[in-house]
Formats: sequence, C-alpha cells, structure tokens
Amino acid sequence: MNYAKVLDDIFKQFNGPKFGVRFWDNETKFYGNGQDTEFTLCISKPKVVKRLLSEGALGFGESYMDKTLDIEGDIGAYLKLRHQFKHVKPSMRLVVAKIWAELTKPMDRGGQISYHYDLGNDFFSLFLDKETMSYSAAHYETAQDTLAQAQLNKFGLICDWMNLPKGSSVLDLGSGWGGFAIHAVQNHGWTIDGKTLSQKQLDYCKVLVEKNKLSDQIIINYDDFTSIKEGVVYDGAVMIEAIEHVGKDNLGDFLSHISQKLHTGAPFYLQFTGRYQPKLVDPWTLKYVFPGGHLPSKQEFLDAARCAGLEVEIFEDHTEDYKKTMSSWIDSMEGHEIKIKEMFDEKFFRLWKLWTHGARVNFEIRDMSLFRVLLRKLQ
Repeated sequence: MNYAKVLDDIFKQFNGPKFGVRFWDNETKFYGNGQDTEFTLCISKPKVVKRLLSEGALGFGESYMDKTLDIEGDIGAYLKLRHQFKHVKPSMRLVVAKIWAELTKPMDRGGQISYHYDLGNDFFSLFLDKETMSYSAAHYETAQDTLAQAQLNKFGLICDWMNLPKGSSVLDLGSGWGGFAIHAVQNHGWTIDGKTLSQKQLDYCKVLVEKNKLSDQIIINYDDFTSIKEGVVYDGAVMIEAIEHVGKDNLGDFLSHISQKLHTGAPFYLQFTGRYQPKLVDPWTLKYVFPGGHLPSKQEFLDAARCAGLEVEIFEDHTEDYKKTMSSWIDSMEGHEIKIKEMFDEKFFRLWKLWTHGARVNFEIRDMSLFRVLLRKLQ
C-alpha cells in the first residue's frame, strides 16, 4: 500500500494556510496556500499512516506520544486542521487503505494505562496557580487578571450566585485541592462538607485546612459523590468540573440523588465542560486523560436537571474563560518541560502537551464549551 499517495489524496483537498508533510524518506510536500508554513507534520514510518486510518484519534495520540509522529511549528494549527478531516472526500485509494488498515490492525489492545489521577501534587503545582491550586476554568474579569486572581474571581462568582447567609451548610462535590472550601469559609462563613476520590488531593486538603485552622468548618472525606449520609440535608451544593466523570448513563440518577440532599429552595452551582450537540469523547482522551469521561450536551443536562426537580435559574456560556485558562496552563507546563520530563519521561510530557493544546483548540472552535449553571431545588 502506497501510504504517501494516500496522505496526498487527503491533504491536497485542504485550501487553508500552508503546511508541510515530511515523509519517512525525508521528502517534504506542501499543501494549502501562502508563503509561510504554519507547521510540518513529520511521519517516521508508513505504519503510522496505517494507525491513523484504522484508529483515528487513538492512533494519532499514541503516535505523537511515542514520537513516531511529530509536529514542527504550530501544533494548534494542525489540531484545527484535524477537525476538517470529516469533510474529506474519499478517493478509491483512501477507501481501500482504510479497509486494509482495519483488517490488519493488532487485535490486542491490552496494557492500557490511565495517567490522570495518580500524578501527584508536585506535578499539578507546576502549572496550576500556587494560591488556589484550582484545576478548573478561572473567571477573567479584566485583561490584567493573573491566573490566581481569575481563580479567586471564580470563587467569588460562585458565592455571589449562591447568595447564602453565614452559617449555611454547603456540599462540595469533588473538592480538588480545597481552594473553594477555604474561600467560602473565610469570606462567607459557610460550613463545607467535601467529597473527593483522590487520596493525594485529600492529604493536601487536610494539611491546608489545619494550616488555616478551619477544621471545625471544613470536613473533606474520601467518598464517592453519591456517598452522602442518609438524613443529611444541605443549604446548597457546588460541583466545579466534576460532573464530567459521572457518566452519560448516570447523569439523571446523580442529579436526582443530589436534589434529595438539598433543602427546598437551595442553590446548586455547577461548572462543567459540555457541548451544544451530543458527541462521544474520543478514545485517546478516554484512555489517557479522563477514563469514563462524558461531556454532557446542553439539552441533555437541562432535561436531566428538570427531571430531578431542579429549576434552571442561570445558564451561561463562559468558554472564553477556559481558552484563557488553558493558555496559562500551557505556558506554565511548557515552561517546566525539563522538570516534567525528569519527573516522568518525554512520552508523558508529549501526552500532556497534546491534551492541553487539543483542549484549547476544541474551545476555540466551539467543539467544547464551558457552562456555568445555577440550579434551584424545587419543592
């Protein structure tokens, strides 16, 4: 199979900015328009093309991680181009190549490893802001806001929307590194009951709570989101970018379960990455970044909330905030490239580089959106 011609059949259909493709024999072909080359896609072996054809995003991601495929120049420009592949008109050669790639791909996909939740606080501290360690989209109120200030802005927005009096009991679903809990107690006098499934985050939170002498107002336990004691009812609830891990099939039951744990009229704030149109998370992301993850569509979420007896009071799209947050994370992470490679290895760094750039592109082209929502418990 002549995979160089297969790629040529694909890329010659693109009329956007100029880019190059360097093949395994060091020949480089150029496509698109313009004088300046935005990026060069470097493919070291014909079998890489075979993987791209048979495995799509998974084949691309793993090939980038092991460096059999590389991108010189603007990685974001290539990732944007990938979203146009669905518009490619298949030639007979491409159809045959895809069929052959599917028939001859390895059947054993064992040994898959998920990296995301056992990485340690030292790694995340390299790109999250040091003040809040918040692993979610910030809220930029001015162009001068630093990442840390924007994260504090987010906590302020959440508390303003919830508008609860001092002494209110708030359920914090997915407590992260405790930044929101500390802010809510110190600035509003709430009591926080947090749930987390990360032992390393829990250890960090315990030290943070003790350091701030807030043990009587903040309790964070290693519990599943649904492990809430019978009879306990809260004045409000917060879930900051954790509902993506609930799963499509469990969304309705989960929201109903939380609704039952809230007093009538209680606010429930959610911030999550979602979509306007339903779409599955790609297999590479599911394998290496968010195992079991699901990004709810807007209508899917709204339907589930209403069925759970939760009124939608505010629903806003704040995608611009995530674009800025991702850019800050990317700059910090790439600034610590040597350190990250020393802590892990080059393959790990390339995984995170690909994921963060890919996420930013998805927000830029509105394939993903950041939703901020305030629900209210009905009677």
